[in-house]
Amino acid sequence: MSEIDQNLVHVLSHPLRLEILRQLEKGTGSPKELADRTGQRLANVSYHVRVLCECECIELVRTEPRRGAVEHFYKLKPGRTIGSATWSEVPPALRTHYAGSSLAAFTERVVEALDAGTAESRGGAGLSWLPLTVDEQGWKELCQVRSKVEALFQAVADKSAKRLEASKAGIPAIVAIAAFELASGEDIDSSSSP
Repeated sequence: MSEIDQNLVHVLSHPLRLEILRQLEKGTGSPKELADRTGQRLANVSYHVRVLCECECIELVRTEPRRGAVEHFYKLKPGRTIGSATWSEVPPALRTHYAGSSLAAFTERVVEALDAGTAESRGGAGLSWLPLTVDEQGWKELCQVRSKVEALFQAVADKSAKRLEASKAGIPAIVAIAAFELASGEDIDSSSSP
């Protein structure tokens, strides 16, 4: 087993680390904020945040002075997502568990946004999916496009973070991209996509 494989297995094997990753999928957070969100002790969350940093799953994005101390804020590190190059090294049982948890968290965010009326409150917001039939080469090309689009989205977020350093008044958003083979025998009905 490679070192990175062992790191990913180590990270995904603890439920609180999984929950911290799920929370950071929503945006940046400090150990204090993560402790508040998860209902866990700050010392416990801080320890697991350090582990996630050491395994390069998250990264420090900024610090802020707070009553004589410094609060550290983290975000998910690009490339530590389902489908990244290192993702395939994680044992299938852990991949299935984390993927299911991640998709459930995403669905929860969608429902919350629909209930709050924010899902369509800004111009350009939307959700679409395209059922396609491709050959082996087409599949490889779809995966390359997905990777490029992820990098472009991350670049936009990085530039925004620099502009937001002074104001801290950002727009929390989720951008989702998915590519997967449908279950065998399932027919593609392009009329069902929005």
